Amino acid sequence: MLRQRYAAQAGCAPSGVVFLPSPEAVDLIGIDAADIEQLGPIEAPITAVRVASPNPDVARWEALLSDGLVDAGLTAILPVSIASKKKQNSEIEDKIKVVLRTFEAWNEIESARADGDRISLAWADEAGAKARLAAIGLDLPESGQFRVLSVEDARALADRLAAPTVRAASVRRTTKETDILVSLNLEQSAPVRISTGVEYYDHMLEQIAKHGGFALEVACEGDIGIDAHHTIEDVALAFGDALAKALGDRRGIGRFGFELPMDETRAGVWIDLSGRPFSKFDGDIPGERVGEFPVEMTSHVFRSIADSLKAAIHVSVEGENAHHMIEACFKAFGRALRQVVKVEGDAIPSTKGVL
Repeated sequence: MLRQRYAAQAGCAPSGVVFLPSPEAVDLIGIDAADIEQLGPIEAPITAVRVASPNPDVARWEALLSDGLVDAGLTAILPVSIASKKKQNSEIEDKIKVVLRTFEAWNEIESARADGDRISLAWADEAGAKARLAAIGLDLPESGQFRVLSVEDARALADRLAAPTVRAASVRRTTKETDILVSLNLEQSAPVRISTGVEYYDHMLEQIAKHGGFALEVACEGDIGIDAHHTIEDVALAFGDALAKALGDRRGIGRFGFELPMDETRAGVWIDLSGRPFSKFDGDIPGERVGEFPVEMTSHVFRSIADSLKAAIHVSVEGENAHHMIEACFKAFGRALRQVVKVEGDAIPSTKGVL
């Protein structure tokens, strides 16, 4: 099963790919590999190897794969897992770029460059540079290289260098019913890519991002063949969690609301990032569904976001057309978010000094 799924995804013949327990096994066997990809995590590093033709040694190694390694491989090629890995790699690249710019501004460093997960430095003043690095707790090996292996390592290095913080976050939420990845960046307006399996819900989440003025990507595998409820609720919870992480200590943010007219409909949304979850929804939306989206889930979405964002969210809507009423709520929420997350100074908007 793993071979067929990986081959279909990679666009190669099943006979052209083999699986080994780890990347190191490639050198131990001494095969000529066209491409090597570690699929599993460190504790289960199953590795896919593209070869011209399998040989008996490879077959013997492949026969030794445990069920745990095979399961790790199957998990790694799930659509949400692939999206998560791409997002992590992108975040590492972004952090490395920030670190390089910071190093290049130091007079003690002549140049800084990245090669894969390594950052190499050339000294203009070796003693001065090493003293400056030591002062912030960075002890560089004799090779003059750092190595960034994970998002956490990249963040830690950026933090040590006091590099500018990007208000962005990714959250993966996995339950028995859903597997979801939500990534957002409050510092940029694109990309906006939503795929939940519920088309109308995709459109509504796009409205939040576009009217909120931030980048949002959502990938979801859910049990929509049974019911859309779990997908809608869990995506909302993951969205609120990601937004909370991106906002950090919420320093310099505001507390705002927004009202939006749309044909015969009018919707208002008011948000207080108080740290205390609360949700109130006023309005009766007619009908049962808009596409595959149950109208009763509209209020549930905002309640779920309020819970995971730890915010008070008040929504009021009046109108006649269910489509317009729901869309107006999401657009108004996006517009209110645009105001809420706007940085205004560096004070925390609370007399308590914390939200």
